[in-house]
Order: sequence, then C-alpha cells, then structure tokens
Amino acid sequence: MEPFILILLGVAVVIVLIVLILSAVSPSVVTYGEEILIESPIHQVYDDIRIQKRLMRWSAWPKATKSTCAVDLSFASKSEDGQVGVRTVFFSKGKRIGHQEIVELTRDSEVVMTLVGPGPPHKPKIAFKLFDEGRNRTRVLLEFTNILPRPFNAIWRFAGLSKWTRTMHVKDLEGLKAFCEPPHKDADGKIIGNDPKLANPYEVAMPSQP
Repeated sequence: MEPFILILLGVAVVIVLIVLILSAVSPSVVTYGEEILIESPIHQVYDDIRIQKRLMRWSAWPKATKSTCAVDLSFASKSEDGQVGVRTVFFSKGKRIGHQEIVELTRDSEVVMTLVGPGPPHKPKIAFKLFDEGRNRTRVLLEFTNILPRPFNAIWRFAGLSKWTRTMHVKDLEGLKAFCEPPHKDADGKIIGNDPKLANPYEVAMPSQP
C-alpha cells in the first residue's frame, strides 16, 4: 500500500478516535433556561406566543437565517391558529427546511413546541412558561431541551451550536417583549401595533399539499 494512503488512513483513524472521545465526554442532553419580564398582561403574552402568525412577527430566526415561514393548520384538530398541532414551516430559497409544532398548551401558563430541522438527528423542544407578576406584568421563562445521539453530541457542542441557539433564544425573548409592549415592534424594529395590519416580510403562503 502506498505511504500516502497509509497516512490518510492514519489521519482518518485519529479523527474517528477524537470524535469518539469527545462524544463520550460531551453531554447528550442540552438544556438551559432564559427569562424576561414583559410589561403586558399574561393573556396577551400567551396569545402572542401561541398564535403563530404573531410569533412570526417577533421571532429572531427568520431574519437571522434568511428564511421565510408559513402557518400550516392541517395538523390542528380545530384548524385554527394557536392550537395544538399548528405548525410554523420554514423555507430557505423556497425549499422547506423544517418546522416547529405546538404540542402542549396550558391557558395563560405554558406553550410547548417541538422543532424539526436540518442537520444531525436531534430532538429539540422549547417551552414558554408564563408567570403573572401583577400590575399587568408577565415573567416569561424559556426552557430549551435538546437530545443528541452520540457522536452528534460532540459535533453539536464543539461547533458552538449550543451557544448559538441560546443567543438566538435570548433574542427571541427580547423580540417577544418588543412585540408585546407599546409601541409593539416586529423583528425588524418596525412599529406595527398590537394588531398588525402591515404584511410580514418573512411570511409566505403555505404551499398546497401534493
């Protein structure tokens, strides 16, 4: 066997060993929480999270990832936005790249969503927990959990994806606060009011099912 090929094989073996070692020492479950205080009544904050057409106005993700999104009601039993089963579908250059789905709702208390996206197999879940602080103030706790099978947990960690998603979730909470509080701004910082009439630049029509 040629020396060059032996060198390549040796390098490949070393890389595999490094990944396996990093995978062994890296957690397979990523979890964290962030919170923010919003000067709005709890029922309004709850609706601004669960109703996906509103969520798409304050979410930091479409702008940061240069993507668009659409609301898919076909999995909701009531075919109404803001219900269990409703999905926000994400597109990049017109191609579907993933979605988030409402899986649990507790009135004026909690909204839980699962996420499906590109990349290695993983099971992310995000929960918005709401607490009434009185005087029309609401504390929002965002809890994120992601389960990553080995060896993808090592790739996720050392690519800095946990740090990036946490930064994005902090931006999400800031966007939610700006949307809920007067003068009610969208993710681009434009004043759109409590019941937006201006078109959302990141929203597209949901393509018809094949």
